[in-house]
Amino acid sequence: MKDLLPAYAAGSLSGPDRDRVRAHLAGCPRCRADLASWQAIALAAAPAATPPDPASLVRTVLSRSTVEPTVRRPPRRVRHLVALVAAEARLIRPATPIASALVMALGAGLVLLRTTAGADLMLSLIAPIVAAAGVAGTYRSRRDPAAELLAATPTSGRLLLLIRIVLVFGYDLVLALGASAVLTATGAAGADGLNELVGAWLGPMALLSSISLLIAVFLGPDAALGTAVGLWAVRVLAGGVLIPDDWPAWFIVEVWSTKAPVLLVSAALAIVAVVMSGRGEPHGGGRATHPM
Repeated sequence: MKDLLPAYAAGSLSGPDRDRVRAHLAGCPRCRADLASWQAIALAAAPAATPPDPASLVRTVLSRSTVEPTVRRPPRRVRHLVALVAAEARLIRPATPIASALVMALGAGLVLLRTTAGADLMLSLIAPIVAAAGVAGTYRSRRDPAAELLAATPTSGRLLLLIRIVLVFGYDLVLALGASAVLTATGAAGADGLNELVGAWLGPMALLSSISLLIAVFLGPDAALGTAVGLWAVRVLAGGVLIPDDWPAWFIVEVWSTKAPVLLVSAALAIVAVVMSGRGEPHGGGRATHPM
């Protein structure tokens, strides 16, 4: 349409094209603004026309619309980031969020039916391993069909990995918060309030996920998932099978708790994993065209 506007302004379009442009202009304010600019130029170029004031002509040509104000679009960086988030969300396998939601719903349902232990214990056991399992698959291994395409994009691989972490971990975080809110609202949490319930799983969830991510970057998602399951099995055993007064069991329980040092260590491990993700594929071989 923009190619036809100059000829339309000059009056040199044939009948069908002229009618098509006229019909389009009825519903397009941006093209009407462009037409006004071309008409100003055509008027200035007409032999019998009095030359317009140059300043007025420049203002008319540069004006984008005199009919409707131009809608301001978000900055280009914001649009680019939104597009990346949408693209990465489509690459997440549907089985991952579905399985996370089912496991979280099952744990909350067991608490509501009074067939298992307290809400704080149940969520503290389920939420960390659910998040760690999802995070383990965020780093693309060489067996992932999307790895080659992602590695060849001009976008930083670290940025793509960070977006995937935010999507997966944020989704599991929302699930755990929702389950905690439901259990608190229904009274299934007992005397524990929402803050106490969140404190039971937030620290372990962050630490186990960051360890899983770091192992995935160095050894791949399979090793990360196995390591996460093994570490969490030790935590579960320390809380129920080992002697409660034994200092190793006490130390393990303290490490997997919600405290400022635990959250800081989790953040540091996640940062190291994202930084190291730029070195290439896991195992140091079989890389894609470009380093991730």
